[in-house]
Amino acid sequence: MRRTNGSGYDWNPIIKACSYVALIIAGILIFIYNLLPLVGVELHGKILGALELAKNLALLVGIGFGAYAFTRGKKIWVAVLFWIALVLYIASVILGMF
Repeated sequence: MRRTNGSGYDWNPIIKACSYVALIIAGILIFIYNLLPLVGVELHGKILGALELAKNLALLVGIGFGAYAFTRGKKIWVAVLFWIALVLYIASVILGMF
């Protein structure tokens, strides 16, 4: 029997779908980010920063949903470690833009 939340709704397919879409978006952005210099297009400044930020946020969504689903029902230290890692990742994405 599948584990559900208190309302009886199974969130597992939604988490899987969000992770899948985020991975596809991140893969496309990484491909574009690496392909453009090969074809002679040099991106600098805001465009490059926007592509990098979108890639990092898509990876955050894809990894974050799956990791959060893993932490539910585990010991408290697993959840604390997840939240610390999430805050560090978000901070590094934001500070990496400056």
